[in-house]
Amino acid sequence: MQPDRSGVATPLVSRPGATPPGPGATPLQHLRALARSGFGDGASAVAGLLAQLDDVLDLEAAGAVLSGARRREQLAATGLFTAQPIALLGSCTLDTLPPLLTATMLQAGIQPEIRLAGFNQWRFEVLSGAPTFKDLAPRVVACLLDDSAVFAEITDPLDIEEVEARCAAFPAELRQWTQAAQDVLGGLTVLCTLPLSPLRRDRLIDYRSKARLEAAWQRMNAAILDLATELSGTVVLSDAALAARAGTVFGSDRMRHAAAHSYTPEFLHAYAQELTRVARADLGRAAKCLVLDLDNTLWGGVVGDDGIGGLRLGGSYPGSAYQELQTLARDLEKQGVMLAVASKNNEEIAREAIATHPDMVLQPHSFLAVRANWQPKPDNVRELAAELNIGADAMVFVDDNPVERGLMRELLPQVTTVELPADPAGYASCLAGRGDFNLLKLTGEDRERTKLYRERSQRAELQSTAGSLEEYLAALDSRLTIEPADALNTARIAQLFGKTNQFNLTGVRYTEEDIAQRIADGTGTFFAARLTDRFGDNGLIAAIALSEARDGAWSIDNFVLSCRVFSRNVEDAIVGLILRSAEEHSAAAVLARYTRTAKNAKFAGFYPAQGFVLDAAEDDGTSTGFRHDLTSISDLPDGIRVVNDEGVFHVR
Repeated sequence: MQPDRSGVATPLVSRPGATPPGPGATPLQHLRALARSGFGDGASAVAGLLAQLDDVLDLEAAGAVLSGARRREQLAATGLFTAQPIALLGSCTLDTLPPLLTATMLQAGIQPEIRLAGFNQWRFEVLSGAPTFKDLAPRVVACLLDDSAVFAEITDPLDIEEVEARCAAFPAELRQWTQAAQDVLGGLTVLCTLPLSPLRRDRLIDYRSKARLEAAWQRMNAAILDLATELSGTVVLSDAALAARAGTVFGSDRMRHAAAHSYTPEFLHAYAQELTRVARADLGRAAKCLVLDLDNTLWGGVVGDDGIGGLRLGGSYPGSAYQELQTLARDLEKQGVMLAVASKNNEEIAREAIATHPDMVLQPHSFLAVRANWQPKPDNVRELAAELNIGADAMVFVDDNPVERGLMRELLPQVTTVELPADPAGYASCLAGRGDFNLLKLTGEDRERTKLYRERSQRAELQSTAGSLEEYLAALDSRLTIEPADALNTARIAQLFGKTNQFNLTGVRYTEEDIAQRIADGTGTFFAARLTDRFGDNGLIAAIALSEARDGAWSIDNFVLSCRVFSRNVEDAIVGLILRSAEEHSAAAVLARYTRTAKNAKFAGFYPAQGFVLDAAEDDGTSTGFRHDLTSISDLPDGIRVVNDEGVFHVR
């Protein structure tokens, strides 16, 4: 074992007989050694080693080492990475993008299977039925264009009126292409606005024409950005945002001539990072909780030594920098990010400072949980995760102290630890630019997450005073409502399928487009379940996919339930309603399937507990089929009032 720069001991090899790298070996050399050895137990070190690679060319080399069918099979066998097929298309040479994307995605726990269309084949590939991606079934389809995609159809680049007309028409062409790509390939489509290269701009010598070109180009990009709201299943990235992170956009003239490389490796790396954030959000793996240190993080100074009045917060620098971080945290909280504190401090003093300092942006009610004590911070963060009922991998830790950050990486590597700059002036920009909490679409329930968790704390308090589980459930006065999928709830239904990992009985993750398509063609129906009780509305807590199966039977294609309502018999009530609806509609039986995933093993016996029996005809070797013949349906559980009629579910 050899410690990395954060203090984490990383295995160098995983198979007897493999040759370890020598002393002082680089992270890239470690990765090569792991790849040669077949990874094995050493696969757990891959993400940490990739995180240490600062040079873009090293990242590209690492991605190349970790690519290919054999490497994918070896990494997949470890069970540490989530597979995600990716289709890439573009108008320029993008051969360095797949290895960069492989490196960034593996660092995020995603194992991509990337397939790249031919040079400048983005139009033809889709129009010809996408033969390159025929057997890929991509979950993400990304198209990165350069300005040649626009200027290739312009006969005279000096005719500013022709250029303006072409810029005005291009967004509509891109809209048609996107719709065609979604019809042919499915999945989430990711577009990007187009940078205007200096060579295109600078060939015009009069400033009036330069201004008209820039204005036309900005209007075009604005219309492309509008596609994100006009088209479902579409994300549009901003080239300006990527350029700001990369610090550079266009490749050298030599590479443009020799290899048709429009973009620098740094720009492609920034694009790969953003595409990774999109892919992570698509898989429902965006972070949920921001854990903040206090002293010299949320305020300047040490409250135990300096006193509340001696803290630097607000006003001029550096107090303004700490207040800026608090303002960012407040805005994240308004968008559903949970806030918590992990600080080495006297709790009474820390809480007093939060409550009484006049320049605090964050208030006591901003934090769902506070751990201010002298325990190791990894222990406190574990406790916070347990209290909030989320995984440690859903938490982002921010602390000014590099020793605390190193300890968190070593003892709780599942937590995302932010490497803050030395100057607090950059704290807010550093955290915001990471995109750890980025979502495909912010729902109303996301915004209400903090409120929902506070209400759950009240339920927990009630449970602690109840004499029995039955008494507790009766006191909650729970009311269950089943809602068919519609324009108002489909985004949340797709989010539940995408984000739920524990009670996810088949692991199938339906997107909004999947839901709309199956409803439209009659191959499936989708429902959500809402639970309210004496403390408030829990929101939509379950999603169900049904279809008509063989011989007049119904099929539960997937059933997911939010972990925040575990142990309240909600899942029993929902399946009971499905069985009653099937009986009312004269179905022959109800079929169901359980497919084991990395996180749903505890629910392997769920269907047998509901009266289902094994169905050999539905056992395909990868999952277990079950059947309920509707001859004996159990009573619905006590403690839950069903708002709907019992026949609310249907399959067409």
